[in-house]
Amino acid sequence: MVRRLLQSVPGSSRNLRTKGMLLGVACILLIILIGILQLQVVWGESRLLAQVQESNARHRTVASYLSLLQDVETGQRGYVVTGKPEFLQPFEHSARLIGPIEAELVDFYKPHSPEGRDVAILVRLGQAKLAFSRLVIARRQSAGEEDAAAIIGRGEGKRLMDRARIVAGTVERHEREHANALAFDHSGDRQRLQLVIVVAELLLLAAAASLLGSLLASIRSIDRARDEASDSARRQSAIFENASDAMMLLDHRGDIETVNVAAEQLFGHPRTEIIGRSNRFLFAQPPREEDSLAYLDRLAREDARTAATQNFAGRRANGSFVEVEVVTTPVRLNDGLHFLAVARDSTERRKVERLKSEFVATVSHELRTPLTSIAGSLGLLSGGAAGALPDKAARLIGIAHSNSQRLVRLINDILDIEKMESGKVVFEPQLLPVAALLAQAVQANLGFADQHGVGLLLAEVADNESMIADPDRMMQVLTNLLSNAIKYSPKNGTVRITSHREGVRQRISISDEGPGIPDEFRTRIFGKFAQADSTDTRLIGGTGLGLAIVKEIVERSGGLVSFDSTPGQGTTFHIDLPTPFALRRPVAAGDQRVRAGDKRCQILHVEDDADTLRLVASAFDGLADVHSTPSAQEAQASLYRFHYDAVILDVTMRDGSGLDLVPLISELEGETPIVLFTAADIGPATRAGVDGVLIKSRSTLADLVATVEQLLHGERELAAE
Repeated sequence: MVRRLLQSVPGSSRNLRTKGMLLGVACILLIILIGILQLQVVWGESRLLAQVQESNARHRTVASYLSLLQDVETGQRGYVVTGKPEFLQPFEHSARLIGPIEAELVDFYKPHSPEGRDVAILVRLGQAKLAFSRLVIARRQSAGEEDAAAIIGRGEGKRLMDRARIVAGTVERHEREHANALAFDHSGDRQRLQLVIVVAELLLLAAAASLLGSLLASIRSIDRARDEASDSARRQSAIFENASDAMMLLDHRGDIETVNVAAEQLFGHPRTEIIGRSNRFLFAQPPREEDSLAYLDRLAREDARTAATQNFAGRRANGSFVEVEVVTTPVRLNDGLHFLAVARDSTERRKVERLKSEFVATVSHELRTPLTSIAGSLGLLSGGAAGALPDKAARLIGIAHSNSQRLVRLINDILDIEKMESGKVVFEPQLLPVAALLAQAVQANLGFADQHGVGLLLAEVADNESMIADPDRMMQVLTNLLSNAIKYSPKNGTVRITSHREGVRQRISISDEGPGIPDEFRTRIFGKFAQADSTDTRLIGGTGLGLAIVKEIVERSGGLVSFDSTPGQGTTFHIDLPTPFALRRPVAAGDQRVRAGDKRCQILHVEDDADTLRLVASAFDGLADVHSTPSAQEAQASLYRFHYDAVILDVTMRDGSGLDLVPLISELEGETPIVLFTAADIGPATRAGVDGVLIKSRSTLADLVATVEQLLHGERELAAE
């Protein structure tokens, strides 16, 4: 069990894991950022290279254009001076190339930019120079060398060529300035990018260092948690093994997985014989497997913080019997649902309790007769039966009479609680009008309230509100609650009584204006001889048994008792009892019987074992509405008022036999199926009037459901065991 509990210990703290994840993500993002920045540097270099190459191309084109103009002038001068035709070849070649070069120059530059305007001037000068050279060559061919030399001598060609060189120089200067600007801008961008890259790399190093530190801290945390878990395991193992109570860990099916030394000693089996077996083998009379599984399933569906207590007879390895009290709690571990069973030998405790109850009952019986005589005699003396008494003697007699009555009440309460706990009190539930019952209770306690200067206020109750209970016992409950509320209310205070229906239950609430119930006392308020303060007994009076009696009566009547309290503002006690609607709706005229399988099918189950009542109700869940009662008397009252589609009876009960109800059921219900579900072997003579007999030790809950369903569908032959 300890190893299973350790599975829930975390390996490292959540904060360290979160920090490590964040640092890891930061490192990844920084690496991506550095890669992007490096790509930007490479892209910037490539862009600069392309721009420089484009500038160089423009520069070469301008130089080529000037070179062609120079070739044109050289060809022109050579032809003019020599007259030889071979000088015209380079002239014509250069003249042909000038046009495409001019087109390239115009394409390189935007028309309205400064460079574009300079290029346009350069092209016009080139075209003028080419035209001038053609004019000189034509004059040489037509008029001779002197006329051509005279035109050249005017200097027009030289001026055109000089201006072309100046404009070309301007264009080249602009190109150099543009290239320098590009290089400068790129250098600034590169420096900024390099700076960002350096910062990112530093951050990456910091994040990596922090991540490493976090990992080391996480490893240390894991080691520390492992050490703490190991220490905790050793402590829990020591507690588990050395506990004085027997402890067993069960799986979801009730098979035993782990036991401690006390369990070995309690049942006399070594753990090797216990582990792996069903817990049922420890019972003197093992329950059926399906009943055990249904019990565990019910525990699993309830609040895991609520433990279930059972008492059973266990069998030791040597065959002897031991009375065992076991507390079973569901435990949810990583590998699924388990149950922790803590058991102890209750033989001596139960023996002591029986002896105590017998002693108290015997003493109470023996005391009640003389005390009644003493109280009666003192009452007669106080009433003047022996003549007038002196004032001092009358006062002393009054004190003695009051305390003798108090002793009688204490003994009566002790006897009542002892009878209820031993099952000797017979309850006769009836349909009670709530308004009349509360009015009677208020009237009966008016005198007591007047003595304490407290008012009783009964809120209006609807005439049609009713509940199922024993009238005498309910009057005892209301009297106890009212007397408590009166005693704890301040003088001139008010005790309020209200009642209303909540679903299928009738709630009666009694509120006082007293000091309230202390928090530390609330868990034991319904215990025997329980009072919030020992001084209460002296100042207020009472036996400390009133609320214990209230709880016993209400719960045996199928109800619940609870309370709300605010210190300094009073207390309200609530009792919730079944109404006729909780048992069965009245049968309307023409109502059709509904078969099992329909949710409206009604089954009466009479059984004095609470666990069996719950298991049977669970077995019929979804098939029928089961009204469960632990009392033959309550079942009789229900049968007089309500119709059932089937009845399941136990034979031996505390307040009678289920067989006593068979004639009444046959008379009132006619064809309603009757099934005996009992632990007692039933002879053929006893089976008269019943439709099915199932012996608990030889039948399952599934057999019971199948038998009832079969009978409800009209197959009324006597069902087999």
